[in-house]
Amino acid sequence: MNIQENKNIPEEVSKGLSQFAKDPFTQQNFDKLSKCVFMNLAGEQNNTKILDQLNTEPQTNELFNLILLFTVQCIKLQLMEIEITTNLYDYGFEQTIVDGFIKKYNQFRQFINDPDNAIIASNFESKIGFNYLVDVDWQQEIVVSSKYANKVYQEIYKIQLHTKTIDNKDRDIMFKCTLPQLIEINNQLGMMVKNIESSSDLKHLK
Repeated sequence: MNIQENKNIPEEVSKGLSQFAKDPFTQQNFDKLSKCVFMNLAGEQNNTKILDQLNTEPQTNELFNLILLFTVQCIKLQLMEIEITTNLYDYGFEQTIVDGFIKKYNQFRQFINDPDNAIIASNFESKIGFNYLVDVDWQQEIVVSSKYANKVYQEIYKIQLHTKTIDNKDRDIMFKCTLPQLIEINNQLGMMVKNIESSSDLKHLK
């Protein structure tokens, strides 16, 4: 499978699910974890009973998070059943797992389409007009001199963010930064993620 061709699902999620697809733990527990995902998405309170039962296995949280991210993205993009099925088959999942996920997905779609569940459905609608990040390219450049100095030897990083707008149009964002600036960006993003995790009641998301 060419991961780059799938612009709907984040690359790291696609790669992660591909790596887990043939794992015996995945084949035995994917159905339970996907059920847990939909239960948490549908409920006002977190339901971690299934996670707690499987938490002795080190890959439990990682696989749960991958299924969660995949599911939320499918819902937000309103992917059709054939698109989801194709993705899962491309990742290497067997038919029984794919069929089980599709059944739960369709049931959940019916649930959130009910007018009585409009509040839950609104959770999957983007409230912020930010572009969605699809992929990142980067390139290292070395500046050896400038019109102000003969010898500079400064590392410059060219970062290109491939994004999609809220109306599903491609848009690339490019910027350049030095190594210290790149480190600062990485540190700030890391702090942001930790702050979000610490304020979230989904304590199993690590």
